[in-house]
Amino acid sequence: MLQSADADGNPSNGIQLDNNKLAKSAKAPANWAVASDNDLTALLSGSTSLKSESAARQHMTEQLGVYAGLPRMSLVGRYASGGTVAAPSLVAEIVAFHPGSKSLFVTVDTAAEPSSFARIDLSALPTAALANSTTATNLTAAPRVNVAAHVNGGGFTAGGVQSLDVSGNLLAIAVQSSPKTSAGVIAFYSLGSAGTATFLKKVTVGSLPDGVAFSPDGKYLVVAIEGELSSTFMTDGIDPDGSISIIPITNGVPADTAITLGFSDFNVGGSRRSELPAGVRIGRPGATVAQDIEPEYVSISADSKTAFVTLQENNAVAVVDLANARISKIFALGYKDYSTKNRIAASDRYAGTTSAVYNSPTQPAQLKNYPNLFGVYMPDGIATVTLNGKTYFLTANEGDDRGDFLTGASAETARFADLVASLDPTAFPAATVDAIKTAQELGRLTLMAKDANGKFGDTDGDGDYDRLYVLGGRSFSIWDAETGLQVFDSGDDVERIVYNNAADDVTKSAALFKADQLLGRLDNKGPEPESVVVGQIGSETYAFIGLERASGILMYQITNPRKPKFVQYVRNTTDLTDGDISPEGLKFIPAAQSPNGVALLVVGYEVTGSVAVYQIK
Repeated sequence: MLQSADADGNPSNGIQLDNNKLAKSAKAPANWAVASDNDLTALLSGSTSLKSESAARQHMTEQLGVYAGLPRMSLVGRYASGGTVAAPSLVAEIVAFHPGSKSLFVTVDTAAEPSSFARIDLSALPTAALANSTTATNLTAAPRVNVAAHVNGGGFTAGGVQSLDVSGNLLAIAVQSSPKTSAGVIAFYSLGSAGTATFLKKVTVGSLPDGVAFSPDGKYLVVAIEGELSSTFMTDGIDPDGSISIIPITNGVPADTAITLGFSDFNVGGSRRSELPAGVRIGRPGATVAQDIEPEYVSISADSKTAFVTLQENNAVAVVDLANARISKIFALGYKDYSTKNRIAASDRYAGTTSAVYNSPTQPAQLKNYPNLFGVYMPDGIATVTLNGKTYFLTANEGDDRGDFLTGASAETARFADLVASLDPTAFPAATVDAIKTAQELGRLTLMAKDANGKFGDTDGDGDYDRLYVLGGRSFSIWDAETGLQVFDSGDDVERIVYNNAADDVTKSAALFKADQLLGRLDNKGPEPESVVVGQIGSETYAFIGLERASGILMYQITNPRKPKFVQYVRNTTDLTDGDISPEGLKFIPAAQSPNGVALLVVGYEVTGSVAVYQIK
């Protein structure tokens, strides 16, 4: 039965049969290796290199999916702008879709064409998978539209486009100011039947507008106003307030002014201070809550009543009542325990301590548990879904810090090795520390070492670390939208799948396994789940998670939000230098709106400046 399900006949699928357990006169299928007693002894002793059990499980999960009727992703469309790892393109970081013209709209922010966007025609999208997927291109972009030419003036100078979204025939683009600490704007365009964009107006919002989302009913545009620190904060001390803007839309026409929802009521002495959960991380000493909160990404419930906004650096999600234009609550997301159930690959030098060894590993990273080690979810992307009448939100738990702005003694992070002298001796006995402080274990792991109160992890206030925290959850999570409680986390699935996927290709492309975006990020934030979207295919609901560093896309069936099923992992790169690198924006297009009649996932890649269109059926 298993062999009949092994549809691809892959001889390197990790499956080993023990001859002693075969039925009398039975033979192993030709494309399965048979493990002799000597092979099994060698495997147990570690003296031979055989495929891992988890690699075999992953392979068979994918193959069984073919027979279980699970949909599969295949690449049917691709646009490339010529970006590389050495010279990123800054094209197509964020993508949106206009069904009326069968067009994609993508951000463009290159040196030659700053503060712009482009249209990509999908009307002739095929259903056949592309051959030579890493080099093939069958999509082209129309001439760029220069947003700066439309919004500059009246004291405003465009400093770049951050994101965009489409609703009906309305396109909204978030434009940061130059400098970014000044008020940004939202540029609105009307879209014609052929995708022609006509500028309508600009609406002023706060400092550094980032994620934007239209409500499903088209009556609101919600904007995450990040209010990020000045690029020269260490000398000028400028830290604008973060906020959320709502722009009402009436009969397709946006209001002239935005409604601003700030967080100053949650400051010390503010009228809503008691409503701020203790778990909301305030990172910078001396910052108010309003300054420290940095809204990142927006998703809106199917009934258009509620917006969910990630507060990434604060490890929280803000919930917005759209009809009443009010922040109704803030959820603190808590922490992920790596001491028990969840495991982590925490060292880029797990293979050894000499460069010749750790730069050329021959086996995948080992996922392990460590005492008193926790992950701070710090999600970037967010999505909402309603299942059986109940609303949930999903998060891509990337992790982040302010290392670009807070430096020297103000830096928030430190490596484990630098904190050894400050560990609590009860929480971290000497023998335990000796075992985990090496470069092959936790020694090089980047940790969140500080917050506004001092040491981040000093739970009893005695000046040492009782717990240690890594940035991000290396996972995606599903949360109850009413209570903010977690109903599912993917645990160590992401790392296990990504590293085994790379390991399976060692003989084909050793460069992939050794790529800095995988190996070099183990001691930082790992594969970095960046974005998440959901979509319905038939009667089932699926989540798609983009992995920024691993350059892959994970697909899970989430119809039962408490027991999601892994379906597929795809990446369009052989060695993390070719093909499509660093997915940022994802867009699901249902079959009813799809140009080729099949559900699609569109992915914008920030490094290569490319767009991949995956067909799902």
